[in-house]
Order: sequence, then C-alpha cells, then structure tokens
Amino acid sequence: MLVREGLVEARAYGQEEVMEAARLFARTEGIIPAPESAHAIRAVIDEAKRMPKGSVIFFNLSGHGLLDVDAYGNVK
Repeated sequence: MLVREGLVEARAYGQEEVMEAARLFARTEGIIPAPESAHAIRAVIDEAKRMPKGSVIFFNLSGHGLLDVDAYGNVK
C-alpha cells in the first residue's frame, strides 16, 4: 500500500551486491550488519551517489550480523 500510495519506493537487489555493501559498512563503521539490514545499506549507498555533497542520510540499522558471519564468507 505504501508503494501504491507513492510514500515509499521499492527496490530489489541481488545477494552479491547486498553483501558487498554489508562488507563495506563493516570495514568503515566497525559494525557487522545483519544481512536483512544490508539491503538498506545498499539502498543508502545508491542514494548517496545521487545526492549533493554534504547531504545527510538517515537510515535504520535494525540488527547486527554476528550470528550470520558465515554468510559473509560464502558470497563472492
């Protein structure tokens, strides 16, 4: 309904690009994000590329990926 009403935009990403974003976030922020949160991180990275320099982006990191560490090694 939120997409239909134009309040949010839906995006779909592949597993490889999502995990790439998660690894980048872990290296730069020192937090291993949960794979589910990595989808938001991928969207933030894409959005940041289109925004003017100095813009601020706020997003919700909903969980850590400490129990999902194996997933980081399984994706190339």
